[in-house]
Amino acid sequence: MKLRVGAFLEPTSLLQQRPTALFGRGSPLLLANMTAASEDAIIRRKLLVEGESGLDDRRFGILLKDYLRWATSDETPEANDAACQTILEKILQCENAMDQALLIQLMNMEQSNRYSELLEEIETARIDITNQRERLKTARVIRKNRQEYHNLAKIVQEYPERQESLRKLQKMRTELNNLENTNKMYDERISLRKKQFHLFLVALRDLQKLVEQDDPIVDLDSQKNAGVDEAMDTS
Repeated sequence: MKLRVGAFLEPTSLLQQRPTALFGRGSPLLLANMTAASEDAIIRRKLLVEGESGLDDRRFGILLKDYLRWATSDETPEANDAACQTILEKILQCENAMDQALLIQLMNMEQSNRYSELLEEIETARIDITNQRERLKTARVIRKNRQEYHNLAKIVQEYPERQESLRKLQKMRTELNNLENTNKMYDERISLRKKQFHLFLVALRDLQKLVEQDDPIVDLDSQKNAGVDEAMDTS
């Protein structure tokens, strides 16, 4: 809030036209005003015009002393006008100081709001970074799973489809059954040949025994030829 001059001092026209009875030395109105000022009002005015360095507080004290000196003085109108002008200039300086303090306060409030917004933005950014990290972890897992899926897909593509595999399996089973039947047939044939060969060996052995039991038959022509050969040898 901007404190104007009229909040604690009279306007210039009233100061220049003050009656001596009101503002003379020992005036009851002046004494009543001075005694009626409470400590809260003084502290409030002090907080309004006090700066960081304390110069405004001293300036306000000097202004108050000048005002009291001017209000209780019995000088000439020219001197009173000059003193009044000096007081007004000091009041203007106090107002400027108050305006400056107000601007500084507004600037501090704006900076505080800006800092609050920055803190909110930082917190939002931190939450966003945390979410992005979680999304990055999830994306890495998804990428790993996709890579494994592609590798498995390449391996699976190297093999035929299920229907074709079943068809080949059925064909191989049929061929296996045929081979088993053929093998069984050859086993039966081999078994038959073994039995036949065994019978042949038995018959051959019996025939050999019969041949061995028969008497030897002498060939006459062979004997005659043998005698001729002996005669030729002796001659």
